[in-house]
Amino acid sequence: MSLIVLAAAIVLAPDARAELTTNGDFETGDTTGWTSFAFGSQTFSLTTDAKSGSFAGELFNTIEASPLVIKQANIGAGTVIAGELLTISFDAKGEGTNGGVAFAEFFSERAGGGVSSSEILGGAPLALTNQYQNFSFTRAAGPDVGGGVTLQFNAVTGANAGSTSRLLIDNVSVRRVSAVPEPGSTILLGLAGCGFLVRRRRR
Repeated sequence: MSLIVLAAAIVLAPDARAELTTNGDFETGDTTGWTSFAFGSQTFSLTTDAKSGSFAGELFNTIEASPLVIKQANIGAGTVIAGELLTISFDAKGEGTNGGVAFAEFFSERAGGGVSSSEILGGAPLALTNQYQNFSFTRAAGPDVGGGVTLQFNAVTGANAGSTSRLLIDNVSVRRVSAVPEPGSTILLGLAGCGFLVRRRRR
């Protein structure tokens, strides 16, 4: 394979670093990659009620006036840069009773702790139904992302007696919109250019 063809193949191939989440589709058969803050009767577990594939994640909160948080924390640390565009997408369904709702939240993390930006995606609770819907948002990373970014889901109950919140998620993705080539790819592109010039001079 010539250097030009090799370089072109590298440029056209998807960048493996573009996807930042781990196990966003839950197809490992467990909750690897996710941090859960469930306590008491709250649960975060796998379900076979998936949008696609075999599994999805399910949050179920039955403790009144409390959050149930799971997250993919500090992903893309050392890779994502300030102001970079990221696309956050996921499939979700669920229901709440007596004031129960669910949120998707996105944070840009500082290297030393704290956040440089935070947002409730969509600016309100997720508009859930009993059928999976796709949610997609494109956002710019904050001014300091030394600690990466965090995507968080929160199934929150109300203060009313009997309040519950149930959220099912699948195909969760945080993706760099314009991931840059690896340094090695850039070197190969340079070599390809040199090879092209040498070939022209030999003619």
